[in-house]
Amino acid sequence: MPPPANPARRAVLTAVISLIGLAICAMIFVGSLRSGGASSPTGSGAAPAPDASTQADGARAIPASPPQAAPAETDRAPVPEPAPAATPPAIEPTTAPTSELGTLRARVEAVNGAPLSWIGGDDAASGYRALLTFTHYGAGIETITLADHFVDTRRTQPYPIQSRTRVPLADGRSVVVSPLATVGVEIAEPGGGRSQFVDLRIAPGGGSFWRETAPGAFEAVLEAEDGGVAARLIKRYEMDPGSFGIRVHQTIENLSGRTLLVRWYTYGPADLPREMTGYSLDPRRVRVGKLLSPTMDPSRQIVVADSKLVSRSTVIRAALKGEPVWRSERFADPDQELVWIGTTARYFAFVVHPLLDVPVDVPTSLDKRLHAVEQVHGVLIGPDEKSGTLILQLSSPAQAVAPGGTGTNALGAYAGPLHDAELSGEALFRALNMADIVIYNLGGMCAPCTFQPLALALLWFLRLVEQYVVFDWALAIMMLVLVVRAVLHPVTRRSQIAMARFGKQMQALGPKQQALKEKYKDDPKALQQEMVKLMREEGVSFTGALGCLPMFLQTPVWIALYAMLYFNFELRHQPAFFGLFQKLTAGRWEFLADLSAPDHFITFGTGFNIPLISNLMGPISGINILPLVLGVVFYIQQKYMTPPTTAAMTPEMQQQQKIMKFMMVVMFPVFMYNAPSGLAIYFVTNSSLAIIESRWVRAHINQLDLQPPKKRRPIGVKRVRNEAPANPFAKHREEGDRKYKKRGG
Repeated sequence: MPPPANPARRAVLTAVISLIGLAICAMIFVGSLRSGGASSPTGSGAAPAPDASTQADGARAIPASPPQAAPAETDRAPVPEPAPAATPPAIEPTTAPTSELGTLRARVEAVNGAPLSWIGGDDAASGYRALLTFTHYGAGIETITLADHFVDTRRTQPYPIQSRTRVPLADGRSVVVSPLATVGVEIAEPGGGRSQFVDLRIAPGGGSFWRETAPGAFEAVLEAEDGGVAARLIKRYEMDPGSFGIRVHQTIENLSGRTLLVRWYTYGPADLPREMTGYSLDPRRVRVGKLLSPTMDPSRQIVVADSKLVSRSTVIRAALKGEPVWRSERFADPDQELVWIGTTARYFAFVVHPLLDVPVDVPTSLDKRLHAVEQVHGVLIGPDEKSGTLILQLSSPAQAVAPGGTGTNALGAYAGPLHDAELSGEALFRALNMADIVIYNLGGMCAPCTFQPLALALLWFLRLVEQYVVFDWALAIMMLVLVVRAVLHPVTRRSQIAMARFGKQMQALGPKQQALKEKYKDDPKALQQEMVKLMREEGVSFTGALGCLPMFLQTPVWIALYAMLYFNFELRHQPAFFGLFQKLTAGRWEFLADLSAPDHFITFGTGFNIPLISNLMGPISGINILPLVLGVVFYIQQKYMTPPTTAAMTPEMQQQQKIMKFMMVVMFPVFMYNAPSGLAIYFVTNSSLAIIESRWVRAHINQLDLQPPKKRRPIGVKRVRNEAPANPFAKHREEGDRKYKKRGG
């Protein structure tokens, strides 16, 4: 057994471990959530479908040849919605089928330059929750902007949750990507006939494959080599007032005179805007909802979200290897079925799901599977992960369409906040358990010790305090920290007393240990034995050094609290302290105007990067005062946590103590400089209460006798005659023996 450590060294070690425990709450996810730097692939994997302009192979989508630029599209003009177009002329089917289908192509329609129509609205007067504008690119989404949520606290620009993006490539070219755009259709004949892919995105010559027939309705025509019409494609978007839900219907009319096997390829959710989180972090993820296996749920009604928290970087790395997102071992077991899939950011989500006719508040058995999607591939559009755009490509199962018949591919989409009230506010969303997509977890190394029931309990109490007690989120955070510290105080007090007692005992043993070291300096084995013997005789046990263990058991509580505050949508754009600083300045001062952003004591208007430091905390865009206050609080806290310098401390130990102070007082506030002000308030409140608690516990410790009450009997020494017997009945037996002897027996 190694010799006992010097008490001063042990104190420094305990303080360093405590520092690490504190740093976990705010810094551990810096490395675990950072965007990985996946390298560009040297080759392509197997493609799920032919693709003329991008490699839809689950790997990085870089065109083999430069696609023609998308037609110029003017911005949406503030004009009334156009009336539905006249009924399109009837399309005559092709002549009788020949021996084989032949090569199909999409008809190119002329574009007159007029803006496309839109559906919904992004203003309160419209009654809609979102505005959808469209693009000729695959009849996809130009923008989806939310009516009730904005880019910043000025509330002038609606939040663009999805938008058509032109991604620049390294060679100067660019690639267009649009959510919900129809990439193309794969058409084959039954019986193993030739399969061909018809691209439906960008038409040559500045035209369009799609013709608008009504607001949110589009049509495309597939022609055979002889000019005859083989099929007509119809795409229609729908949206209801007061809902974040979108319905997308894709229909094919078979006019070829032969049975066709049709498979749809559609772009699904794309990257959500990367909000400034206060760190150079990327909390964007890909989430999946699935049915449990038949053995676990024979009714096939229970929908659960994946628990692996697959990050955007993980999906991109898998895509570069040619691995699909669904079906993939990363998300599901082989016997699980897909229900919904989407991309999430810190506060918003875009999720595709099945369309169901769900009776309101009537329990019924539903087929909740997403039949419109058979496979999902991640596609990276762009030169690399940092500057590129990740989009999910949805592949439908092959559907046989009889001559003159129609085939449909329909799905729904949710484009809105990551808020359980919104995700459970409609019968369809409740039936699909889409509220399960909301999770308060930092991911990475913190994921295993972030318990959702604990985070949800803290969120429930935070809402209770805000709604019924203080009516302000900043004050609610402070009160929540106060209550949590009060609940954990018995554990904290016991831990500090145990560590103080152990330190006192080790300090008392110092001279004796030093004497033993001098006596047995040439015999390490004998020194170890004598050290152990000394500690037994003095009643000192190394278990006293475990007094810090209960404090580490509190770590999941603080991590859950941190994650809950970080991902809580209700803190977004909420001012602190009733918006006092904005009311005093008529909204001109942005100090603490948004608890989800840095405090912005002084705003520069533009940001700049500091080498190395900005890699951790992001660009500097102003002076934030709360991290500076946090540094002062940490400095005061060090007065109560760091052990005083003693003569027994070596120069190396003193240097370690100085480094620890520097890390705590300087580096930690630097890492927290761009942290959301709600989290900064949490840290300042928690550290201030820790100072008060430490003062109170120390005052209580000073009144206690920390020395052991009695020494233990050395090994091998027999009990003396007048020592209390171990048997409680022995005393009565001895008294009886004495009485018997007095009688002369």
